[in-house]
Amino acid sequence: MATGTYVTGGPKAALGNSAGASEKEDLGNYISLITRSETPFASSIGKTKAKSTLHEWQTDELRAPAANIQAEGVDFADITEGSTFRTKLGNYTQIFSEVLSVSNTKRDVDQAGVADEYSYQLKKKGKEMKRDLEWTLVQSWGSKDGSTSSRTMGGVHSYASEALVWDAVSGTLASDSTSNFTDTFNANGTLVAADLANTEVAIDLADIDEVMQAIYQEGGTASRVMVSPKNRRTISEAAQLAGSQNVRRNIDDSGKLRSSIDIYQSDFGEVMIVPNYIMGTGGVDAAGPLLTGDNPNDFSAIVYDPQWFKLATLRPMAEADVGPKGDSTIGMLVEECSLEVTNPNGFGLIVGIGA
Repeated sequence: MATGTYVTGGPKAALGNSAGASEKEDLGNYISLITRSETPFASSIGKTKAKSTLHEWQTDELRAPAANIQAEGVDFADITEGSTFRTKLGNYTQIFSEVLSVSNTKRDVDQAGVADEYSYQLKKKGKEMKRDLEWTLVQSWGSKDGSTSSRTMGGVHSYASEALVWDAVSGTLASDSTSNFTDTFNANGTLVAADLANTEVAIDLADIDEVMQAIYQEGGTASRVMVSPKNRRTISEAAQLAGSQNVRRNIDDSGKLRSSIDIYQSDFGEVMIVPNYIMGTGGVDAAGPLLTGDNPNDFSAIVYDPQWFKLATLRPMAEADVGPKGDSTIGMLVEECSLEVTNPNGFGLIVGIGA
């Protein structure tokens, strides 16, 4: 004789839980995942192969133009040699990893929306790792560090030259002594920690012009301005207020009114305004934006050309062979890579924005 407690169906919902015993569960055979997984910066740059945990490259530049007037019949010994020297830069590879553990029961039961729990979790972890890489590249303000076994790659900001960083708060380049960011950016993969307390300002089209001019004067070009979603809207608003011809306000053939700015035409070339949701996670950090481990959030914009950046991969993302552990299947994803900034004079930053 059965001793368990059973319930039966009933005609009235008011009779309690027993009334619904015969009802089938209405669970959709899918899983809705709305979190963004694209990587705007990493996807825009080139790829290369790293062959060591310290990935290195060289940069060079022409000397400054000057008067070059020589007498007829001049001897080579009478000409003063002037030259610039190559610079070697480098960045350390960083290991990204995720682990997962799925019981063998969970892999075999019939689940809605999931054919195999292990495969589903493996794919999900891979997307999370890619987002971590994007965060490291554009938001972490991390410096290169190979002093421990937990190596850290330097992100985009750590390779910026202060002569190409526009301080929107003070309205000057970071190389100017009046800027709070003087001596902060070294263009070699290291940021100098500075305890700054700035009041952020709204990004303006003039800020983009200043960085574009500075990059042009160094011999570089920029084709993109990557900003947080908040700063993307601020740029469109600034363009509309200025009556800029870059803003298309016409109604097209499909009946859509277009008022946002996609391409900004500066005096030194056109740039595409690209939003990056990872640059805007968490909101603005009002004080100390450059302290080690601090989170810049909406605080900066990257003015760059993808040709000056490469993702150097030492070990591509792959599943490590962990195997079973008791009655569970253990998995591990590992990727090791670094950022190569081909020439720091090819890009700039706008900092102190986000209001």
